[in-house]
Amino acid sequence: MQLWRFLTPNALGFTLKNAAHALIDKITGAPPRVTLAAEYVARHARAGDPESLLRTLDRFALEERWLMSVGPEKGPLVSELAERLPNEVRVLELGAYCGYSSILIAHTLGQGATVVSIEVDAAAVASARRNVAMAGLSRRVSFLHGPSSELIPGLDGQFDLVFLDHWKDLYKKDLQLIEEHRLLKPGGIVVADNVGAIFNPDEYLEYVRGCGRYQSEHRLATIEYTSVPDAVEISVYRP
Repeated sequence: MQLWRFLTPNALGFTLKNAAHALIDKITGAPPRVTLAAEYVARHARAGDPESLLRTLDRFALEERWLMSVGPEKGPLVSELAERLPNEVRVLELGAYCGYSSILIAHTLGQGATVVSIEVDAAAVASARRNVAMAGLSRRVSFLHGPSSELIPGLDGQFDLVFLDHWKDLYKKDLQLIEEHRLLKPGGIVVADNVGAIFNPDEYLEYVRGCGRYQSEHRLATIEYTSVPDAVEISVYRP
């Protein structure tokens, strides 16, 4: 990711506000943002109600601290794609963060679905587990803590949907690793969040569009909870 892209006129306000919040949190010794979000959810959301959890996380991101969750604009797109899948499906998520997309996907797909979410940050794993448990979805969602490059080779079976929402420079490498270990079903869907120009996604986009194994669609959007332009790449695996 090239940081200068966040200093463009469209993104400058968002960048400065987020940097100011990060500085304040560091000076005051505040817990990690994902921990604050989980504590906020525990106070304000209804236990056992996934939609209440998502609305509460949205409110935290808008009123307290920005969250890099899929958010209310791109969330319906993820739900729409999930609804295309059969009832008993397996989903692989790279980048759990606070558990927002895990809750969204598991809730949308219903009882027959399972979500495996990989996250490298320990505080994020703890917060995501806490939020998923409060949503009543722990039986459908499991979290693996560690680097994706180390955990992907140890996965079993195949996945119907892969959701990429971790470090953007790992998208291509990790998708190739998923292919190498035959973890993606033919006809499976790969959803890559944050592939707008601000994230410098050219390497990943050139791969899924040019390797001959995917049928891709580009959806314009904005970065969650902002008006900064962004995009989502939806790629159907056709080996």
